[in-house]
Amino acid sequence: MKKLLLAGLCFAAIHASAQQWVATTPQKRNVVLEEFTGINCTWCPAGHVIANQIEASNPGKVFLINIHSGSFAAPSAGQLDLRTPAGNAIDAAAGITGYPSGSVNRNTSPWGQGRNLWASQASAILNESSPVNVYVKAFVDFKTRVLTTEVEVYYTSASAQPKNYLTVALTQDGILGSQIDGSNANPSNFVNGQYKHNHALRQLLTAGNFGEVIDTTTKDHYMYKKITTTIPASYNNIEAVLNKLNVVAFVTESAGGSKILSGSGAKVDFDPTLKTDLALKDITVMPSGYCFSSINPKVEVTNNLDAEVTSFDVTATVNGTATTKTFTGSLAKGAKTIVDWGTINLNNTGTFKLAFAGFKNINANNLYDTDNSNDLASTSTFGFKQAAFTTFKAGFESGIPANMAFDLSENPNMQILTGSTTKYGQFGSASAVVLKLHNSWNTANKPASIIFGEVDYSANTDPGVSYYYAYSDGELGGTAPTIDLYVSIDCGATWTKVNTVNCVETGQPTTANTFYDPKGGEYKYVRVSLSEYKNKKVLVKLTATSGTHGNSLFIDEINVNSYTKLAVEENSKEVSFEIFPNPATNNFTIVTPTNNVKNLSISVKDLTGKEVIRTTESTIDCSSLNNGLYIVEIEANGIVSSKKLNIAK
Repeated sequence: MKKLLLAGLCFAAIHASAQQWVATTPQKRNVVLEEFTGINCTWCPAGHVIANQIEASNPGKVFLINIHSGSFAAPSAGQLDLRTPAGNAIDAAAGITGYPSGSVNRNTSPWGQGRNLWASQASAILNESSPVNVYVKAFVDFKTRVLTTEVEVYYTSASAQPKNYLTVALTQDGILGSQIDGSNANPSNFVNGQYKHNHALRQLLTAGNFGEVIDTTTKDHYMYKKITTTIPASYNNIEAVLNKLNVVAFVTESAGGSKILSGSGAKVDFDPTLKTDLALKDITVMPSGYCFSSINPKVEVTNNLDAEVTSFDVTATVNGTATTKTFTGSLAKGAKTIVDWGTINLNNTGTFKLAFAGFKNINANNLYDTDNSNDLASTSTFGFKQAAFTTFKAGFESGIPANMAFDLSENPNMQILTGSTTKYGQFGSASAVVLKLHNSWNTANKPASIIFGEVDYSANTDPGVSYYYAYSDGELGGTAPTIDLYVSIDCGATWTKVNTVNCVETGQPTTANTFYDPKGGEYKYVRVSLSEYKNKKVLVKLTATSGTHGNSLFIDEINVNSYTKLAVEENSKEVSFEIFPNPATNNFTIVTPTNNVKNLSISVKDLTGKEVIRTTESTIDCSSLNNGLYIVEIEANGIVSSKKLNIAK
């Protein structure tokens, strides 16, 4: 990081008559919510939503600082590093035990609290009287990058402590980068396949990590502070965009930073002659269905402010490919223009995303857009290649297969679960699709879907679909989930339900109150005939709907083929084996076909069902067993097969 130039620090303790902006009458406390977050934190986008709602519900009273810290903020290759030294120090003082965590005025011990508590804590603080009022404003010179911040503090009553401490923080909005689960938990913040990080702490403008001392804290004391700071071009290689900066000032009660008495915040202002406001509106005509091979992106751009706009750049991103268009001409206040990218050919294979982002290089960077809320637009739907396949088989070892997509618009809790040591799939594979059912996810009775196609049944005389599922209520007492099979003959414009499965429990978690790990043999097989759709081209959708409560529902090995072949394939999965010798004395050997056996597991049980031997070796020492009959079970390819074994010595 470049060394920051801090100059012109000015402090004055003068009579209240010099006050210009800060209120001098008693006020309620304002809230400063420091949110500890990270780009690899699954629940952090949900925390961002909660913090934003608290701010929106209390305009001018709640100020947000997002502190990227802890292990979840550590970037992997290609990710942004939003961490700061000051943020790391504040995180350490906050006593964070999990992320996201939030400090509401550092009013609790520890400061860091779970997101479910932020709203109630903020509400309580907003109803308390403050001994001190705070006001902050800031201005940046775009040519010199010098930021001038002015703070006023006024005590309407004496503080409980003879010394207080002033902290001024600089934050930045609109930083685009990755964020785990951002598209599900906070989709409005997802732009062009990237997450928009707001309120991100960039640096503290005051010295130290916990503020500069205020020596006098008695009634009617007034303080003015002016800080000048040269803003670097970037922080950790992340551009410091001057028209997206904010300042937050607050007064704490102690030298260690505890108890924020009140605070204030403001957007960083700049020369009004450099300001403009361009707004874009998506006017792309979207297809009615999901099978389309081209798109014509278009936006309408309006100039909302007085300055004439003669040029700008705007970008359209179609399924991850960005294309920038440059406008040149003349847009007076209120004038509109259409930016047209022309026809773009597609090879859709699942989820389709179209996003627009403006505006760059306005009048060769001599004008700056002051309202970024109308610079973005996005559309997400599904797009499938027509007649993509005739047969199809989907395990999930390499993510979502081509020509398949998840519809999580109502229930975001469906995902691919992959284990390293735990194998979740039906045939001993590492991965399967899981729908989380616990009612804490707030998705009771809500559907999530797997869509795939377009399937060409024109040469299939007995089409069918099969899949496996495993389900556990986990002794939570909820209603069971359902799995519905839908078919569309008009590329997703309309859907017909052809089958419903009311799920039955297939197993329990190994340990109570833990996640259910289904074994291969626990999965149930479902096969559905689609004979009425022979000679047609269709999309197929499996919709899993949560019950009221539960542990988890798994889906794996979706297969599209002829109904007859699906039955033959399922029956063929039971692995034939022989026991030699049988009767056995001191050992015996399991002989299986060598071309279709994976993840072999062998169990020997007595006639009461008690397991007496478990091994993965094909030659088994049985010298410790008494004479008599036993059952040998082998689990291979996720299927359990059994034979009798006679021990005779």
